[in-house]
Amino acid sequence: MAKSYYNVIETLVSIWAVNDNKLKLLLRRKKEDPYKGYWMLPGSILSNEETLEEQTKDIVVKMTQLPPIYIKGGAIFSNLDRDPDERVIGQSFLALTLKDLVALDSLEEGMAWFDPNDLPKMAYDHKNIIESNFKDLKQMVIYNEDNILLKLFPSDFTIPEFQKFFEFILEREVDRRNFSKKVIGDKVVIDTGEKSLGGPGRPGKLYRLNSQLGERSKL
Repeated sequence: MAKSYYNVIETLVSIWAVNDNKLKLLLRRKKEDPYKGYWMLPGSILSNEETLEEQTKDIVVKMTQLPPIYIKGGAIFSNLDRDPDERVIGQSFLALTLKDLVALDSLEEGMAWFDPNDLPKMAYDHKNIIESNFKDLKQMVIYNEDNILLKLFPSDFTIPEFQKFFEFILEREVDRRNFSKKVIGDKVVIDTGEKSLGGPGRPGKLYRLNSQLGERSKL
């Protein structure tokens, strides 16, 4: 009698980075059927020689040529029809990298960054997986879980840049004066004493995140 309780497990990784005051997602185009030409999350079938976490790190390095800044496990996807060829259970992870350091022209063909609110045609159930991971990531940013803001903003920035990022996360505009007053008054950010160079208008003051920020009830 055939055993019915063995299942294939795949690791699916949503790789995120801050770019142009938004979160961007790295995807790859599928080269073969089914879903040839559609876009998908990087992933791999789990072997007997590695853990899910080890495989996730390997996937990020293969895609970006960089070690991940941060990795966190996401939801598990186990719908019976999520793969038309066989029964596959998907374990999702989210990972962070620095987009400016990822040279896509030197990597695998068919890779690109996308706005999670404007995704291309996605293969399998990967759109649902992205939506789940994006929702988790936004909550982490709002409450600064695992000091994730320090990982997303390792370099100095202006208050307007930081505000635009939070407007992207919150999906609404926020009052400029109130936002500036809150992040400076609550010591979320610290004045570096330096000013930005280049760009239109007057140079703006540069800030960095408070390394002692810690988890907050809400930013």
